[in-house]
Amino acid sequence: MKKSIFKMLCIGMLFPSVIIAQENLENHSVTSLVLTELNRERNLQKENLDLKIKQLDAKIDNLDVSIKNTSSSSEKVDKLLERVQILEERQQELDKNTVSVYKYNYSSAVLNLASMEREIKPLNLFNSSRDFYGTLEKTSNPMNYDGYAEWFKEFQKYIEENKKDEARLAALSHIIDVTGNLAEGTPFTGMFAGSLFDGIGSFINSLGRRDRNLREKSMKMFNLTTSVSQFTHDKDLIETEWKGITKSLNELTELQNQAMEANVVNLLGIEKEVFNKRFTNETDAKKRTQYIIDISKIAENKIVEERAKNPENWKQQYFNQMEAVQNLKIRFGTITFRILENLDKYKVLIDKYKQDEFLKDRMNQLELKLDLVKGSFESTFNPQEYIRASNEMYIVE
Repeated sequence: MKKSIFKMLCIGMLFPSVIIAQENLENHSVTSLVLTELNRERNLQKENLDLKIKQLDAKIDNLDVSIKNTSSSSEKVDKLLERVQILEERQQELDKNTVSVYKYNYSSAVLNLASMEREIKPLNLFNSSRDFYGTLEKTSNPMNYDGYAEWFKEFQKYIEENKKDEARLAALSHIIDVTGNLAEGTPFTGMFAGSLFDGIGSFINSLGRRDRNLREKSMKMFNLTTSVSQFTHDKDLIETEWKGITKSLNELTELQNQAMEANVVNLLGIEKEVFNKRFTNETDAKKRTQYIIDISKIAENKIVEERAKNPENWKQQYFNQMEAVQNLKIRFGTITFRILENLDKYKVLIDKYKQDEFLKDRMNQLELKLDLVKGSFESTFNPQEYIRASNEMYIVE
């Protein structure tokens, strides 16, 4: 049977979704806390810069007035030299601001990249889908409905007794033998469903007046099979989108790993094993906070170091990495938005079958569990907020 992303997401889950949501909240808080502190420091530097620039501009204005009013050539030369010195000092302050901006922005890039290391994992192992997916699978198999398995035994007797004389029944018997235990999840769709409908129809037509009760029950089971088969078909249409989402998520994970290698390992010189131990796998939020502060300082020092070594072209490498990280975050937000949109499709599916006499009780169960999935997902991942924050993660000079 075609697997949905839900089954893949729930494999290996160890913790309830509320813990995952809490961990992601703590992770977000750690990053936000550090970035808020860095931004506070950056704002103080900016205030000092603005004050210095204002004072230097005032000196330049005063010198311009003095140069204009003086008649002494030597005095004018001295003041012009002083003006050049002040302009150089002003440019130095502006250069400091450029470095400060890059220090903050690259630190923001590294911190957000590090956060993604923890955020992607619970998305791959999204726990709250487990119960919903199990109920969804049970709903898609008529063997899980009262009386169906018992009735199916009677139907199978008819198949075995008549398959030598009826080619369609022989084919159906073969399919049943190949698929094995129908209670284990064989989909009642496609070629199997077509053969099954033909077989049940033949079975019902073979029943005489003396088999009135079995005929009535068979009609009921036939209708149940039809409802379940159509429900499964509609469900599978929704689940085709999970393939694309899973592919995008795997690609994002690979790109995130590459970005971690390029920034944390290569540029910052931090071993991945150490990073995983002290941040990705660290459960103490305070320790993660301190470690992420340490990383931000390393990132800042790298900016200063690179500018000193390569004063003409020091920006480009870090600009490229910052842009790559921002694109990753926007892409991650887009994937979570696609997941939420696909979850909404299940609500439409459930509403469609709410009035079906055979499925309505199952739809009520599914709706409750789907609400839990969506609630847990939205509390853990807010796609619109994530994309908004991605667009605002850097400051402009």
